[in-house]
Amino acid sequence: MWFYENVTREEFEKRKDFTEKVMLEAGAEIFDVKLPYEQKTVRVIGDIAHERYSQRRVFRFEDEYYRVDEVLFPEKPFIVIEAGTLEELMNNIMWDVEPFPYDLSDEEISNEVKYSLGILPYPSSYPK
Repeated sequence: MWFYENVTREEFEKRKDFTEKVMLEAGAEIFDVKLPYEQKTVRVIGDIAHERYSQRRVFRFEDEYYRVDEVLFPEKPFIVIEAGTLEELMNNIMWDVEPFPYDLSDEEISNEVKYSLGILPYPSSYPK
């Protein structure tokens, strides 16, 4: 179930695709792996849990592994990059790097990817 009137699921997925493209341009490599679990996002509204299965690629950059995911906040969907070690990836216990709105400009998304990969330091207004 999709909850937003200002953006379609297809438009949102295209922004996640763009985020992955930027990761590749920044030097991340696709890590071909068969995960021992299904990737899914769960959103709970009231007493109802909504699950969405995803087939997002895994990336490796330096000694960390990354995956593009989502956080569905009430006002609009956000993109979040998950990060972790190989063990964390394989056990589905990666941590979320700072989420960012899907509707940022291409340049802003590019910067968010660089912050998430540690290429650029977060601006001082960001939590560390």
